[in-house]
Amino acid sequence: MIRLEEKELEKYILEEDCHIAMPFELHRKGGENEIITYSFTEKTAEEFEKRYCENPFSDEAKKFLLDELTPIMEKIGYDCTGALDRVHYEFRCAEADTSKILPDCEIIGTLDGEKWDDIPLDEFALDLDDENDRMAVIRRDGKIVCFAGLNDISEDDGCPEITVECEEGYRMNGFAASCVAMITDYLVSLGMDVKYICTEDNTASVRTAEAAGFKLYEKCLPFVCYRKENEENDEDF
Repeated sequence: MIRLEEKELEKYILEEDCHIAMPFELHRKGGENEIITYSFTEKTAEEFEKRYCENPFSDEAKKFLLDELTPIMEKIGYDCTGALDRVHYEFRCAEADTSKILPDCEIIGTLDGEKWDDIPLDEFALDLDDENDRMAVIRRDGKIVCFAGLNDISEDDGCPEITVECEEGYRMNGFAASCVAMITDYLVSLGMDVKYICTEDNTASVRTAEAAGFKLYEKCLPFVCYRKENEENDEDF
């Protein structure tokens, strides 16, 4: 199935102050494909679907997209270097694997009084009054060294995304899987659906998701290109 991107967004990517464009985005779920594209790249998407519907992530399929979309996007000022470098995995979980939860992993509702060093907890502000706004943590020497919680900047589609970070010196100890399993178990107990997103080549993150009880739900292939500096559009659509 092919779906055209919203007209307003398509119009915006033709403007000079837009720095990123995605003329093609493939979502494969349950053996079915959905392609999101612009009106001026729809023919490429249609031809792609005819040729590669059964194997859309193959090298041949990617080469076709690069050959067809690169000249189109370059004409309107975008650089397509590395446009297909990453396949994204979306995992879903109906029941967390609680056997992966370590004894000293716990749920917290505030960061007041907590300490940490090399993990990005400064970006979070937990709300004690919101039972959904919780975090699973593991501490060492009085400091949080691993956490998992909700990604506040993820797309709001009714299925919030789990994010996890572990301090480098504490990795490969099951801390990430423990925190992901605990926060997932907690959120699922509240009736929430949750997802976990990572790239195909991030094998450590894939292992964490699978260890915590997540199953692969969808694969996504985005064609991502960035505005060239000091370039003017030379094509109208």
